[in-house]
Amino acid sequence: MSVGTGEERRVRRVGVGIVELVSEPVVDRSLETLKANLRDRVVLYLLAILLVAQTADIVTTSAALANHRYVEENPLFRVLLAHSPPAAYAVKLLTVMWLALLAVGYLRGRRVAVALCLAAAVSLSAPLLNFALLLRG
Repeated sequence: MSVGTGEERRVRRVGVGIVELVSEPVVDRSLETLKANLRDRVVLYLLAILLVAQTADIVTTSAALANHRYVEENPLFRVLLAHSPPAAYAVKLLTVMWLALLAVGYLRGRRVAVALCLAAAVSLSAPLLNFALLLRG
């Protein structure tokens, strides 16, 4: 008998089998991460600083632009301000808070604190610069 020629008889019968492939369930831990991060006081303080800094930026920007001596340098924000200042400020606040919520929901441990600290530092720089411009002139 030679193997693979097709001339030999089968000695054993082979049955048809069914194979079912099941993927492992994907667990979304973002809600658990969000709850755990919101229990952390440092995260809450950084979120509050971020919100206050953004609000201060809106107040100082609107005060500087009310003089008509200053112009918004951000071209995207300038277009929004030209059409509707309240809508522009709402979009700004919602975007920043959505990104902060995304960071709080997906980053864990020190990473969320570092991300929020960087965001708060950048957010604090804008109203400070606006305030310096208003004092100067």
